[in-house]
Amino acid sequence: MRFDYEHIFQYLLIYLAALFLFLVIILGSFSLMIFYKGFYIQEYSRLDVYSHVSELQGIGRNDSVTMADDAIDNVLKYFHGSEQLRYFTPQEQSHMKDVKMLISTMNFIYYTSAIFFIIIFIILYNMLKKDLIDFIHKLSKILLYGSITSLIILIIIFLISIFAFEPFFITFHLIFFPQGNWTFDATSFLITIFPEQLFIDITLRIFVFAIIQAIVFLSIGLWLRKNVRLHRKYRG
Repeated sequence: MRFDYEHIFQYLLIYLAALFLFLVIILGSFSLMIFYKGFYIQEYSRLDVYSHVSELQGIGRNDSVTMADDAIDNVLKYFHGSEQLRYFTPQEQSHMKDVKMLISTMNFIYYTSAIFFIIIFIILYNMLKKDLIDFIHKLSKILLYGSITSLIILIIIFLISIFAFEPFFITFHLIFFPQGNWTFDATSFLITIFPEQLFIDITLRIFVFAIIQAIVFLSIGLWLRKNVRLHRKYRG
């Protein structure tokens, strides 16, 4: 039996590109929400975080607004590597250091996946540029495989996070923070500015944004496949 190694290589590239697309969809939404300062400010007002900071620190309302807003700004800049943490205890700083490493790793995977996706796109185009219809057909497969995989996994995790957020939250921390330095007293400053409801809301938004992206890629993939079939039907 004679193997068509070029055909096998092309499908290997398709599956790899679909995997990279999946990672881009998931991690891109995560990065977008994590660094969106406006989300935290909205949550602080909605969840009355400013009043809790005022009670915890024994300061007035205006001072608590300034302190909480400055604290989240400090945290986001710390994640970017442009500032050192203020306001937090050594144990809280230890946990935030682990969080920063996790975010940096996810961002690295996100950008690396995006780069490899583009590289595979270019390789496939150069291999198939004499037959653009075949190239578009394989591109549609990449978009369909990547988006459908994303939707399936996202919907499963989304449902788990809605109906069993606390076990989901604990399991996430046990997996990614095995050091065990992620539990704090309810009156700690870290818990005050990052209440549980904030994590629920940001998780839901991450999944909603990711699902929207997956649906967009799925729609494009279906549209490309439909046009390829029409072209082959009428052109023979």
